[in-house]
Amino acid sequence: MEITQEAICQIELIHSRWLRFEIAGEHHKLVSLCADDVQLRPPDELPLVGRQAVSAWLAQDVKRVHHIEISDLQVAGSSEIAYLTAAYRTTLSLPNDSNLQQVRGNHLWLLRNHNRVWLVILVSWSVM
Repeated sequence: MEITQEAICQIELIHSRWLRFEIAGEHHKLVSLCADDVQLRPPDELPLVGRQAVSAWLAQDVKRVHHIEISDLQVAGSSEIAYLTAAYRTTLSLPNDSNLQQVRGNHLWLLRNHNRVWLVILVSWSVM
């Protein structure tokens, strides 16, 4: 069955919540949007599998995210599995450095419908 508009809206809301958590520095809340077997695939690093591994990796992130701009957001899939793609431009700073940096790239998410709740099962991104 094709993905419904309601499911697309739910997935876009999950994406928005993720971005708000990132900007707020509430990395521990990101895993609440994920399935137990979530995979995080950072550029040029080994994949992280499972909520505990993802949470530990996120906890050591020292960057402060000031703003995230999203463009070309698309959601497609079925009633069981969906993917989200988007381009991003993130403004961030490092500890003890007031200079702002911009990072841009694309990200890909896979989500699974589990008992009418969409959960993130994979996040992968590129940096340009």
